[in-house]
Amino acid sequence: MDAGLLSETQLRSALAEQRKWGGKLGLTLVQMGFVDESSMVHALSRQLAIPTVDLEQHTPSAVALQALRADIAERYTVFPIAADPAAKTLTVATADPTNVEAFQELAFHCGQRLQVVVASASSIERAIRRHYHGEVTSTTATPLSFGMDEPTFELAPPVESAPLSLAVRAVSSAALAQPGREAELTQRVEELTQQVAGLERMVAQQARSLRAMLELLETRGLVTRDDYLAKVR
Repeated sequence: MDAGLLSETQLRSALAEQRKWGGKLGLTLVQMGFVDESSMVHALSRQLAIPTVDLEQHTPSAVALQALRADIAERYTVFPIAADPAAKTLTVATADPTNVEAFQELAFHCGQRLQVVVASASSIERAIRRHYHGEVTSTTATPLSFGMDEPTFELAPPVESAPLSLAVRAVSSAALAQPGREAELTQRVEELTQQVAGLERMVAQQARSLRAMLELLETRGLVTRDDYLAKVR
């Protein structure tokens, strides 16, 4: 709000949405289209005096990648960008630099002191897939392109679906033909838009729950990621 990127009304709407659906406020703001990821990253950087990193341009050292296992990076949504073995220090990129508890757990897992820089959550997930799993990633992934190896749907704002687009065009044509019903049809379009956005959030929440369940089963040795992917394919 201090940076002029967000109004009080938008903040209240996002807080209400967060109470309803859960999740992090920053992610909710991005999903609702009030703030883009880049603006969020730079606002956090200015507020907390923490530098940013562009993971699309940054190439991590082999030492940094070896210092943090892929499953740990995925669990905490962080990406190692530099390491100093002599000082036992690891620099990681995160989209949530205020999560002190998570960083304490992360430091315990990797056995090193942490330094933090800020990056968008979607760029962190792409970097994990690119550098740990050898995938070819793209910054243009859509929210519906999700799965265990393509989880960027969480961080992108909802997109207009084909059924909604057709409904909007049909309603717009009807409005031109019958000017007296324009207000009613406009309201119907808004209702359809809200319904589709709600469905997209519900799908995203269910996918997050599925991923958490799979991670739990994998941790307990009941299923492997390869077995799951082979089954769903």
